[in-house]
Order: sequence, then structure tokens, then C-alpha cells
Amino acid sequence: MRRSVVLLVLVATGCRRAEPTEATTKRIVRCAPAEAATLSDTIELRGTVSPLPEKDAQIAAQVAGRLLQVRVREGDVVAQGQPIARVDDAALADDARAAEAAVARTRAELANAKATSARVQRVFEHGIAARQEVDDAKARADTTAAAESETEAAAQHARRQVERAVVRSPLAGVVIRVLRRPGELVDGTPATPIVEVADPAALELVADATASDLVVMRKGQAADVTLGALPGARWTGTVAAVSPAVDRTTGLGVVRVAIDLAGAPRPPIGVLGAAKVHTGKERRAVVVPKAAARSGVGADMEIVLCGADGVARVRRLARRAAVGDKIEVTDLAVGQSVVVEPVLGIADGEPIEIAR
Repeated sequence: MRRSVVLLVLVATGCRRAEPTEATTKRIVRCAPAEAATLSDTIELRGTVSPLPEKDAQIAAQVAGRLLQVRVREGDVVAQGQPIARVDDAALADDARAAEAAVARTRAELANAKATSARVQRVFEHGIAARQEVDDAKARADTTAAAESETEAAAQHARRQVERAVVRSPLAGVVIRVLRRPGELVDGTPATPIVEVADPAALELVADATASDLVVMRKGQAADVTLGALPGARWTGTVAAVSPAVDRTTGLGVVRVAIDLAGAPRPPIGVLGAAKVHTGKERRAVVVPKAAARSGVGADMEIVLCGADGVARVRRLARRAAVGDKIEVTDLAVGQSVVVEPVLGIADGEPIEIAR
């Protein structure tokens, strides 16, 4: 009987030791205070660094054939009008010689037709030839003159085609891409460009924007430009152009942000970047660390307040744009603490312990 009592006491004691205490049920969290900040409404755009529209060209041959030479390489500086490639022009030169021969033939025919017309006119004046003969001779001379003009135009076109076999740069700049090599065929259209030349003296960030963003952006608005390839570097810029229309398929329009290249490294053409366009006036706001925001069910975002009573309070808020490592919040006082780690899995009313 005494052994049974001792066992019951030990079992009861063990059960009480297994019960969790209040301290072990609290979630340990780190908190940070809400801060006052001066903000302006911004729109973030993502795009690529590009030269000005009129300072970038993919250069293609104007005649079809096989490339004999490509005289430039990537990074070469070229002048306007400088030869950069040459297409095989043997067949074009043959056409030019045939056209020149046709011109010589029609000139001879025209000289003969004019002489015949003049002779028939003199005979007619002496009453020997009929008026019909005069008219026929003059018509043959006029027809031959028209044929001469036609062959001269054909010869000029053939000479121009021979000149076009030498591909020249339409602008001064730097070769940023070589798209064709010697021996490859080109069809004489923009579908087979040979090189791309751009002038990097002025650069822009070209990005797509939704219609709701386009209507609030204006030419001349200030912007901050950053590039993923150059972390830590920052450029100032201004909106240079805003598309007045959107694409009917995508619903997007183009925004061009001119980059101020003074005092910062020159970004490479084609690199991805982001621009924050300041569309509003400066205003006072309350911000919290971006790490404090989490997605919420039925709300744009949620933050967890560090209650002074050791209890978490979940607050549902409208999502606002991030400003660096901060995010704007509404209906929150400066100095009020929010959970920054961990923010997931904490329920409203859950006991928490603030890490010191």
C-alpha cells in the first residue's frame, strides 16, 4: 500500500515538471521604433541603360550579297561616314557596266534620230517629203530621247548600288556590337544588321510604365537611378520623355529618364537599372524598417506591434512604396515599436518577449 502511494506521488511530481511555464511560451522578438521621415511620392521604374534614340543605330547593308570585309571590332571609335564593312560587288559592277553601255547606245541612237529628223524637215521645206514623214522622224527622236533618259537613270542607279556595297556609319560613336562576320550573307534589309553603333556621350534609362503611372509623370521630374551591376553607385536624373500612349497589347508606355553622368562612373549600355521618379512634393511621414512588413490575409500588408504588456498586436495596413530599407505606414505614432524579427507566424494576442 505504501509503495502505491509513493508511485502516485512521483508520477504527479513528474507531470508537474513537464507542464510548460509562462516564460517558455513567450516568443522572443526584436523590435524597432517607428520614425519620422520626409518623403515625396515616387514611382519606381525598371529598364535598361540606352543611348539617345537618334544616337543609336543598327547598321545594315543596302545591297544583298556576301560580306567581304568587316573593318571594325567592338569598342572601336568610328566617325560619321567611315567605312565599316564591304559587300561583294562583282555582280553590281557588271550591272553598272551594262547600264553604261546602254546609255552609250541610246545616245548614238538619239544623235541619229535627231539628224534624220532635221534632214526630213529640210526636204519637207523644199516640198519633196510629206508632212507625215516629218512627224514620224520627230516622234522617233523624242522616243529615243526618252530612252536615253531612262538608261541614264538606270546607269545612275547601278553606280549607286556599287557605292552602297561599301557600308558606312551614319553617325559618330562607338561600336557596341558586331553582328555579322566576313563570309556571311546579308539580304540588304534591316533584318540582317552588321554592326551596332552608339554614342555614349549621353545616356538614358528606358523603362516601361503602366497607364496609371504615366498620367502622373511629367517631363523634367527628378529621379534617382541605380544599377544592379554597380552596387553603391547612384546617379541623379530627370524625366526626358513620357509616352503619350500605351501599347494596346501590353497596356504599357515608354518613359525615358536622362542620366546625369557628372561625378559618377559611366554605366555600360544595356545594363539593367531602376529609377525612382519623384512625382510629388515633400511631406512628413512615419516609416518603419521594411523587414517589419509581411503579407496579410485580406490586407495589403501587416505589421506586428510590440505591446508594452508583452502581447503582440497585429495591425493591417495599406501597402505603401518602400523608401530604401524603410516603408511608410499609416495610423502609427512615432516611437511606437514594431516587430522586425521574426515577423512570420506571430498571431494577434500572442505573448512575446522583447530581446534586449
